[in-house]
Amino acid sequence: MRVFLELQPTANQSFRLVSNGKRGNITARLEESYQVEQSGEFEKACQMRFDLFQDIISTLPDDEESSVELDRNHPNTLSAMETILASAVDNYLAGDSEMAAAQLELLLDCDSEDPLEATPILALCYILLEEWECLEDIEEDLGDKSAIHPFVSAIRQFATNGTIEPNTISNLCRFKEFVAELKLADHPTNEAYIRDISSERPSRVALARELYLRCEPILKQYPDFLPALIAVLK
Repeated sequence: MRVFLELQPTANQSFRLVSNGKRGNITARLEESYQVEQSGEFEKACQMRFDLFQDIISTLPDDEESSVELDRNHPNTLSAMETILASAVDNYLAGDSEMAAAQLELLLDCDSEDPLEATPILALCYILLEEWECLEDIEEDLGDKSAIHPFVSAIRQFATNGTIEPNTISNLCRFKEFVAELKLADHPTNEAYIRDISSERPSRVALARELYLRCEPILKQYPDFLPALIAVLK
């Protein structure tokens, strides 16, 4: 019986996930999950993505010490990487940070350049898991173009030392829209926000709200953090 998904090597020492039939068409199955989600069946969509994730990992080496570099220029393989990320986000939002972290670590093993930007979500998972050493190992990889880096640093410092360093506060204040979002009493996801964040060029205000919403599980786990942070923000 022919397998539905094959791991094929390339001349560049990377690998592709090649489809054999409908079940192996990762691109189509991922798109179907998004269509189901848009129809309002979020839990069903999450399960579809997790089922697809399981099909993907069944094709990869099961030796924990063996990793394969995936060819993201191959459409079906790129969709596999996007599936791993999407399923990890599903699990993170569902409260399963341990599973989400494992998925994201797998994704980074498959492409260390992190073209899909899995590292920020992984950082949030490490905070919820209180894996502070793991967090410090990837903190510099968060870059300086988003508020996620100083925000993550602030939470780590507060959780481990009870204070937030002045330099971290200064760096966070560079992101005025996110600071403004932190100070709001409500963070609605109304039609205007959905249109904005779904557009080709979302506004900074919408991106700030998206980041806040992504960080909500952390704010719930550390309820004293946000009041302490707002008190020192300009």
